Amino acid sequence: MASEVNRPASGRTGMAAQHRTDITFGEYLMEIANIAIAAGLDKDRAQDLAVALGKVADALRDMAADLVGDHNIATEVVDQITDLADAAARMKQLAERCATECEIASEAARLAALSVGRTYGEDIQAMDDAGLAHASAAAHHD
Repeated sequence: MASEVNRPASGRTGMAAQHRTDITFGEYLMEIANIAIAAGLDKDRAQDLAVALGKVADALRDMAADLVGDHNIATEVVDQITDLADAAARMKQLAERCATECEIASEAARLAALSVGRTYGEDIQAMDDAGLAHASAAAHHD
């Protein structure tokens, strides 16, 4: 399918409906930029969560260590607190992994925007140089 360039002077009219896209180049760039930003913010939140979970795990381990010698506390309670500390530590690892994946997603979206922008920018320049309002899809050239 052909893509229509998002130019101030042109709308989506002037091209047959079957050749129009649902999104303009400018809209695509905004969407992919928003994805990159959102993934970066998610990375920051996941990192903050990992830090908080580490503190929770440490506090629970300290609590379990304090209670282990107390004869008024059942060993089952201490075991449950230790289990909670272990669970918090596992959640911390998952949050760290999430942060890493979000960072990768953010960078991938940024690179995709740059790559598409560069390639599509060349197409736009070629259209401008040729005086064309629209580019035709490769399928029309076979």
